[in-house]
Amino acid sequence: MSLTRILAELVLYTALDEISDEAYNAAKKVILDTIGCTISGYNAPGIPEVIEQMREWGGKPEATALIHGDKLPAPNAAFANSALAHALDFDEVHAALHIMVSVFPATLAAAETVGASGKDLLAAVVMGVEAASRLVVSFLRRKPQGGYTGLGFLPSTVVGGFGTTAAVCRLWKMDVEQTVDAMGISYAQACGNRQALYDKTLTKRLQPAFAARNALWAAALARRGVTGPIEAIEGRAGLYRIFRNIDPCTAEELTEPRDFFEIERCWIKQYPVCGGTMIHAAVTLGQERRFKAEEIERIEIYLGGAKKGLTTGPFVLGRNPQPCAQFNAAYHAALGVLRGDANIERFTDDQIRRDVEAAQLTERVTLRTNMAEKPPHRCEGVKVIMRDGRTFTKFARPEEGLFSMPLDRVVEKFHHLAEFSGICPKEKADAIRQGILELDSMRDISDFVKECALLF
Repeated sequence: MSLTRILAELVLYTALDEISDEAYNAAKKVILDTIGCTISGYNAPGIPEVIEQMREWGGKPEATALIHGDKLPAPNAAFANSALAHALDFDEVHAALHIMVSVFPATLAAAETVGASGKDLLAAVVMGVEAASRLVVSFLRRKPQGGYTGLGFLPSTVVGGFGTTAAVCRLWKMDVEQTVDAMGISYAQACGNRQALYDKTLTKRLQPAFAARNALWAAALARRGVTGPIEAIEGRAGLYRIFRNIDPCTAEELTEPRDFFEIERCWIKQYPVCGGTMIHAAVTLGQERRFKAEEIERIEIYLGGAKKGLTTGPFVLGRNPQPCAQFNAAYHAALGVLRGDANIERFTDDQIRRDVEAAQLTERVTLRTNMAEKPPHRCEGVKVIMRDGRTFTKFARPEEGLFSMPLDRVVEKFHHLAEFSGICPKEKADAIRQGILELDSMRDISDFVKECALLF
């Protein structure tokens, strides 16, 4: 049995009543966070242009572009909604995945085309996340062979495409063979590398959208009888060998029994940046000490022994200030220490350009692979050296930069994002939140989609 078939059976054959209440509740919470990110990202750089292009292309009115309310072909609606949700890089994370920004837009579009219930949508989300997460966990356990690093691709889009596609197939009530074909067709379109991130360009925020779009293309073609590779995961040119040069996982790894669903292990981001641990240390220290830039000699940051990474290197205010700031550790340290916060309002293009003091302070930030103060296990930290010789150090644990979905904190973040958007008054935000929390009793998902057409 191929590994794609194992995942297909997992997603298709798990009955509604086999999914725990904890998993359904977790799904509601990550959907709430994803919708909040969608609302706040509606006007982020590059996003109006995406919507304009979708409108210009037009097409069969199958599914809704959230916020704007336009009816578009399902793949285009999924693409637009994914782009909005990921625009500010504030969406949830699981292991190495930003998974909800592919799974949710794709399943929402698929659900709308068939008038699926809220409970069916929730189940598809749970199982799509389950398949992608089980796959990525086994994928990352193995070390690449022959000096191959495999760091240049995006697991969110390449690995996430398998779970996203299977979730769409579940909603469209496709059989196992069709779903295996669809996952293979999706893999044939596998996309996502980090060059857009390295270059700090707007394309970074579109890459999960390609996976969401591809999932709907793949499922639609497979439903019509187009065949796809059945060994897309373990084959000679399958996921494991192409993207990490490693032997594939076993069937036992993918089906390992557990007493939870992977969606329960999603983490909600506290800051709209890549990472969150070191910046939390910097923010906490900034709140405690209220530093002034002219008093600081330099700042040292510790990123768990990393010498190079996605966020290291000098801060440069390039063509796109927002991603330049979001993906630069020096900026995170300078902003956190100097301002004592790193809220979403700090990461608009205009605000980044205005905060010249924080940008200049980045020139005095250096990366350390070790520090005199031994950090606690798995911690990252920041050390501020003052011109008068005093030093102040703060470390943070990974879970302090993220949080594991208590409902009150997710609701608080959601309302903050709705207010930040400037287009979602509190009463509308309350209605959207309530609709999400009552999804399991909604007979037709279209009723919820109408609530989210804020600009229509």
